[in-house]
Amino acid sequence: MRVLRVAWPNLPHSRAACTVWGRAARAVAQGTAAAMMAVSILAGPSLAQGAGSSDYQFELVERELKQGYGAVLTVRLVHRATGKVVPGAVVFISRLDMSPDGMGEMTAPLEPVPDVLPGYFRFETDLVMEGDWSLVLMAKLPDADGYVRGKLIVTAVP
Repeated sequence: MRVLRVAWPNLPHSRAACTVWGRAARAVAQGTAAAMMAVSILAGPSLAQGAGSSDYQFELVERELKQGYGAVLTVRLVHRATGKVVPGAVVFISRLDMSPDGMGEMTAPLEPVPDVLPGYFRFETDLVMEGDWSLVLMAKLPDADGYVRGKLIVTAVP
């Protein structure tokens, strides 16, 4: 790894000072690399999916929801080949934002709501703006290797 040494005007220009700043830069670079690796694992479908997990997909029950507070999103996890709902998955990552409309910083809270049907997941949220919202989910199935990742588009209508 190549470390750039930067001399700031009010810092001593000794070899010891450069070594200290070099170590600090290396620590920051390693921390950044670790953070980038974690993001790529979560964001990249090819890295997040292992053998067998690509056989499953998330589907929205309703694509359009009424804009406002207390909207309930319902998603099911299905086996691609059979179209049957798959019970037993555990959703451990969920995010809702307006990235399809170019406003990725506009997020909404997602609170899991208990559901009586196995393989269905419900989330209560506040859709404060009308438009397209991106729902990102990641789940672990007990019998499949890897993780199932889904990105779905929900439209909030007035």
